[in-house]
Amino acid sequence: MTHSSREILKKDYGLDPDRIQVIPHGIHLILSTFGLLNPGKGIEYVIEALPKVVAKFPNVQFFVIGVTHPVVLEQAGENYRNFLIKKVYELNLADYVSFYNTYLDLNDLFRFLEATDVYLSPSLNPNQTVSGTLSYALGSGHPVISTAFAQAKQDITSEVGILIDFKNPQAFTDAIIKLLGNDRLRLQMGKNAYFRTRHMAWENVALSYMKYFSQFVPELTLGQRKLPPIKLAHLAKLTDNFGIIQFAKLIEPDLSSGYTLDDNARALIVATLHYKKFRIHSSLKLASIYLNFLYRVAKPDGHFDNYVNSNRAIDEQKNLQENLEDANARGLYALALVSTTKQIPKRFRKQAHFFFEQSFRKNIAFSSPRAIAFYIKALNCLLSKWKEPKTLAVLRYYCEQLMALYEKSHSPDWEWFEHYLTYSNAILPEALILGYKITGERRYLEVSEKTLNFLIKHTFKDSMYIPFGQSGWFPKGKTRQYFDQQPEDVAATVEVLNTMFQVTNGSTILSSPSKDRKHYKELANIAFNWFLGDNVLGQVVYDRTTGGCHDGIGEKFINLNQGAESTISYLLARLSFEG
Repeated sequence: MTHSSREILKKDYGLDPDRIQVIPHGIHLILSTFGLLNPGKGIEYVIEALPKVVAKFPNVQFFVIGVTHPVVLEQAGENYRNFLIKKVYELNLADYVSFYNTYLDLNDLFRFLEATDVYLSPSLNPNQTVSGTLSYALGSGHPVISTAFAQAKQDITSEVGILIDFKNPQAFTDAIIKLLGNDRLRLQMGKNAYFRTRHMAWENVALSYMKYFSQFVPELTLGQRKLPPIKLAHLAKLTDNFGIIQFAKLIEPDLSSGYTLDDNARALIVATLHYKKFRIHSSLKLASIYLNFLYRVAKPDGHFDNYVNSNRAIDEQKNLQENLEDANARGLYALALVSTTKQIPKRFRKQAHFFFEQSFRKNIAFSSPRAIAFYIKALNCLLSKWKEPKTLAVLRYYCEQLMALYEKSHSPDWEWFEHYLTYSNAILPEALILGYKITGERRYLEVSEKTLNFLIKHTFKDSMYIPFGQSGWFPKGKTRQYFDQQPEDVAATVEVLNTMFQVTNGSTILSSPSKDRKHYKELANIAFNWFLGDNVLGQVVYDRTTGGCHDGIGEKFINLNQGAESTISYLLARLSFEG
């Protein structure tokens, strides 16, 4: 019975609800194996293992799925299948073992795998190097009990399954009972199996083939790939009527993570740029949600709160514990962009400009380099439309602040604004590029190109973009870190390269540029290809199905969650190619 059944009995039949007990429909524990049936499969040893399993778990079912191998069928008919069926009856297992003598298409196969609790791979060939059935089972997120043949020894660790000896029914018995009797272990193994087989997903396998073939067919170089169509589906999925939710569990929004000014400002920038280019009403609707969020977190002194709880209340404690300069400056940049984008309806532009002016008039100040850079981007937007002397003076002031940081920190082997390279580094040279565009001050462009060259030197290798890892970053005089890599850094680099290309028309202003210097546009494409699999793991980070972006690259695996920052970062990078 279900709770809906209970309601029918109560409302339609007038039964006393205190006398109705809801007990759910029963389900079976499913063991399965599949493939072309032949004596090398070793299925008889699983059958011999089942009596003790059934005694402990009487609701267990074992599915043997697949037709007999055509060569075996031609030579020996159904002898092996009949041998297995006979063994099932001899052991009184007819109620627990089912044979599906059919060749399944992929959809039907996936349905069986979806129903499976534990997959069994009892192969008798220790030298078997490839098992498609094993790959499918692990990739669908199920723990595997397998004999120790070659591929199984490579892919099955104690975190995803159990390896056992060949022709050993008791070992199968023990392993099956262990997993069926421990729901937590079984489910965790299944999750681990799913996460650790993403390199086997077809988009990553296709990428591996393409990389290999491109060695012999230069026309297949990765740099020539088409940009994916822009898709806001996951951005919209993460957004409710209050704002964009900070984190996701895989592809599902994690409301308990709450909301941030940081993410909603980023999302507002994406929605504004998308509407500017495509004039789609849904992106304008998203922009209005994010704009309203900024209003809600605005403070009377011109600043903004960053963190909002899942119950939509300001998280005062968290906001007090952290420096909110970067988030505040990004919020002002978003407001400035909206207020100066003529394609946005006038009422939105007026509201955004009013709130920006509220902060500007209160002489809000920034000292964090990245906050300064975002504020310069905001002032650039305003000065591109209104040539206000005060705004220009403020922009010059903050450009000089970045110049002072550069003068204080740089040396012949360290052309940078700080004594370390961390996250979103590219926003700093980008700010000076925009400062040059507004003021014509050549010093800004010279330093922006020197620092950008320095950044390029340390993040591009063999036609691959490799951002700094957040577990230590890259302090001056020390070794750079490689993991974990974040989409935010990639987006910032793509944006600065596209901006530099647009401002300088692809030319260099340095007196002696490196002879092997690559075109800004080419570098932007190389950096963007990080999302499409041209990265140290060789795995796709952007999910074309959902329109979301995975949360980063670790040393061995991709973080499969698709949160707000990562998804928005991808969209910002992709939109930067639209001009």
